[in-house]
Amino acid sequence: MKIQAIIFDVDGTLIDTSEYIYQAFEHSLEYHNHDILERDVMSHMIGKSLEDCYKEFTELDEVDTFMKAHHKYQHQNPDLAIAFPNTEKTLEALRKNGISIAAVTTRRRDTAIETLELTGLFPLIDYFIGLEDVAVPKPDPEGIVKALDFFSVNPDRAIMVGDSPVDVAAGKNAETHTIGVTYGFHGERIVETEPDYVIDDIDEIIEIIEGI
Repeated sequence: MKIQAIIFDVDGTLIDTSEYIYQAFEHSLEYHNHDILERDVMSHMIGKSLEDCYKEFTELDEVDTFMKAHHKYQHQNPDLAIAFPNTEKTLEALRKNGISIAAVTTRRRDTAIETLELTGLFPLIDYFIGLEDVAVPKPDPEGIVKALDFFSVNPDRAIMVGDSPVDVAAGKNAETHTIGVTYGFHGERIVETEPDYVIDDIDEIIEIIEGI
């Protein structure tokens, strides 16, 4: 099998965190007496760092208080994050085929690991990269390159899988294969980023790697 490693985004790819993220945004904006944006508007920013999101949503340069309220809400409501259908069995099948699995997210380590553990997925991940683990987040390829170095895998033997433009761009910048998923925050818009493959269900990855 040519593919030796698969790097996954977390939110909108492995885990359905739509309510976990949107409710935190809505809570924080309301708490700070700021207009609450429509979810369709917010969705365009999902995948970028939380700081960048709040700067865009509020048009403010200083957003630390918004981020603190956001994190507090998520710590109090981790059950809002659930695994997408077929995720666990797909990761298990990949591991049985000897494929190394990494997760690279623009979310903080603590909340990302917490939700991965609660959904039972964290034990299936061989290497994890959170926001604090890189100098520059996606679309910079740093996180992906770190994972490939950890696994000692060349980019042409790896796939980056994600639901957002920054995921696909990061994969391209790292020179891996890329898969865009339509079931995440960006939906069918992911096609516009021109990934190598597009899937509607995570289990379609198995057929793709068999054909590469």
